[in-house]
Amino acid sequence: MRRFSKSLLILAVMAGVLPLAGIARSAPKICPDLRPPKLAFNKPVYVDKGRAGGEPVILAAEDGSLILSSHAGTTHIYKDPTAAPGAGDFGRSYYNQTLNWRSADGGKSWQYIGLFGQPEGPHTATSTGFSDPDLAIDSGGRIYNTEINLANVSVFSSSDDGQSWPRGNPIAASGDRPWLTGAGPDEVYLYVNTGNQLWHSTDGGLTFTLQASSFPVDSKILVDPLNPKTGLIGPNGAGISISDDQGVTWKEYPGKLGKSTQFFGAIAADRAGWAYSAAAGGYNGSSDEKSDGEVTVNYFNRQTKQWADPIYIPNGGRDALWPWLTAGDDGRLAVAWFERTPETNEFRIKVAYTLNAHGKTVTCSDGSKEFIEPQFTVADASGRPIHDAKICLSGTTCNANPSFEGGDRRLGDFFTISFDRDGNLIIASADTMLKSPTGGPKAISNPIFIKQKSGAKMLTKPDKTRKTRPLCITPNC
Repeated sequence: MRRFSKSLLILAVMAGVLPLAGIARSAPKICPDLRPPKLAFNKPVYVDKGRAGGEPVILAAEDGSLILSSHAGTTHIYKDPTAAPGAGDFGRSYYNQTLNWRSADGGKSWQYIGLFGQPEGPHTATSTGFSDPDLAIDSGGRIYNTEINLANVSVFSSSDDGQSWPRGNPIAASGDRPWLTGAGPDEVYLYVNTGNQLWHSTDGGLTFTLQASSFPVDSKILVDPLNPKTGLIGPNGAGISISDDQGVTWKEYPGKLGKSTQFFGAIAADRAGWAYSAAAGGYNGSSDEKSDGEVTVNYFNRQTKQWADPIYIPNGGRDALWPWLTAGDDGRLAVAWFERTPETNEFRIKVAYTLNAHGKTVTCSDGSKEFIEPQFTVADASGRPIHDAKICLSGTTCNANPSFEGGDRRLGDFFTISFDRDGNLIIASADTMLKSPTGGPKAISNPIFIKQKSGAKMLTKPDKTRKTRPLCITPNC
């Protein structure tokens, strides 16, 4: 009896101990890490140290060259008398037109583009407007730009990859803050914020017809990747509006985002059709001394017609403003914003990017499936301050501020991020760090260019480039 009981006891211990040991040593569940690799940028390049650079826009032409345009500075002048010695940047090349540059070496050097492609002078004989540029390119390669005098909205274009801008419509519409959208060959849309006007041209910007007015869009419109012939997507607050009939009718999809300090809605659409919006907030103007900012991004599912919950991009609670978005291949998204260093008035350009902008379901080590929300990597894109002073957020009324610093509007109202034909992120921004001849501040900002040097790209493979087209100096081409 004793021998039998001892054997049972040994079996019982073994039966109890072995499963416990197996559980204790089981491998932990591991899911793929979708965070994109570290992102880094080259040092900022001054596009022009002697001309104005507020509210710059940028795009890549089909030949791979880069085109950049900025505000001429008329309503961005810094009123502080100590800035007067730097007023030459405003007077030089002032023709009551926006300013245009072209780079044929990836942004290392830039050429100012005047009439007939000359390095001085006005860009177009039949176009006027000192402010509010916006670039767009149609599927035939024609590049468009716009400018205003408030009383008129002018549209001018280039058929030679930005080497010259001979074609101009002096009065395409009237109003404030125009935006352009290139569509099919010689097809361009013109959105004017005043009155929410949407105009449409099918002859390369020579003539326009009114498509809609008072419709639910508040900033730059995009061609819908899922319906490129007749579809458009426009920002609408934190959400978007979508049109299937060239902007005649629209459906609204309200969105959800965090704090917002921006004049214009910031959206993007990747080439798979996913739509995105972003907000950056916390900075409330020249009287703000507290850091309480945040940056948020959201994505819109085109099948379910639903927004996700906002994704908060870590920024340490620092004040942020003026986000801009760009999206490439499926799930590849980047957002840029200005960010203030805590307790100072130094502003830098920050960029966050992701390769799974609408989330992704992955297989983990134990065979289970798990949905991973968008994962972002953040970079200090400028690597230094681009502005060391307060920023006025009152538009043209900034000039009425009794405090010179409190009314500083040299940066304008926004800046932009895009990508080149290889998929590298490119940034155009105003910069106020250069000094006047006497060592004080300049009367206006200067344009800078920043290019990605490492990290994943917005494209899995480069877009095709073609040879540069011959220089054109007549409105007929």
